[in-house]
Amino acid sequence: MTEPTFTSLPGHEIALVIDGQAYLGWTELTVDRGIDSLCGGFELTLTAREATALPDFPISAGAACAIALNGSALITGYIDRVTRSLDASSRGLQVSGRDKAADLVDCSALNSPGSWANATLETIARALADPFGVTLTFNTATGKALTKFALQQGETAFAAIERLCRYRGLIAWSDGNGGVTIGNPDANQRCGAVIEGDNLLKIESEHDVSQRFSSYVIKGQASGSDHANGKPVAQVKGSADDSAIARYRPLLVIGEEQSDANSLTVRAAWEAQTRAGRSHRHNVTVPGWFAGAEVWQPGARTRVLVPSHGLDTDLLIERVRLTRDASGGTVSELVLVSPQAWLQLAESERDAA
Repeated sequence: MTEPTFTSLPGHEIALVIDGQAYLGWTELTVDRGIDSLCGGFELTLTAREATALPDFPISAGAACAIALNGSALITGYIDRVTRSLDASSRGLQVSGRDKAADLVDCSALNSPGSWANATLETIARALADPFGVTLTFNTATGKALTKFALQQGETAFAAIERLCRYRGLIAWSDGNGGVTIGNPDANQRCGAVIEGDNLLKIESEHDVSQRFSSYVIKGQASGSDHANGKPVAQVKGSADDSAIARYRPLLVIGEEQSDANSLTVRAAWEAQTRAGRSHRHNVTVPGWFAGAEVWQPGARTRVLVPSHGLDTDLLIERVRLTRDASGGTVSELVLVSPQAWLQLAESERDAA
């Protein structure tokens, strides 16, 4: 795809750019991105009440493309589907697709020989992503080299990258513009603010405690040795409490790996913290697509000041949905959660091979 010149496009117009050619006039647009899924998606619609008024854009499924607005690319990827419609009173065109990371989600990892020894996470992840033309950015240190890592039969490239990330307590998410970020989604990036009486159009706050418990007990087993055997290693456990849950609601979890009491206590505390973080969720709508000079970004923190909902805090942007249509205008729909909801816990490398 020829590199598009977004700055030459009309600032207020949504443009679908294919091979340097910009197609304008879209009546509806949705762009979805989030840290809870690797790739983002988009959908464009163009309708005309008179069948002859719709331009005959030569757009094909599978084409490389970018969605641009105000000199910036909102998403860069490929068209998955093109739908053309016609009836007695109107004609329509609908184009939908995903960013470049979609190929990592859909396609199998066929690297040969498909195994690595004493290689860093960066080395392995880039080897998996390079065949698909997807660039990787790391926003945190990824630790020492893995002793061994091998692909599993039929595993997709994303499944392998996701498994890699779990060994270091990291996640992978799309940057929307043809790349993937690996690291901590809460990496001190800030993006805009949501303020009641200023830019807040709508808020729906949900507090769901159905998956929270008063106490967490994690049980496991440790490997025996000449100095430790019998009950001390056969019945190791760790525990943590959630003081916000007043009634008796215990949860027992069996650890999947060889463990010691300290690691199981860390796991129990992680269960309590992340479940508490995920129990509060706020769906917010704000005008426009830009938080200052940049588009709203998933994975960044935003200041939230909504006194009517008791909110005066920083929250993590989990998902962003940019929309434009005749009824709602141009708005951003944000899913906001506590940063605790995305705390990651590194897993054992025992199953890396």
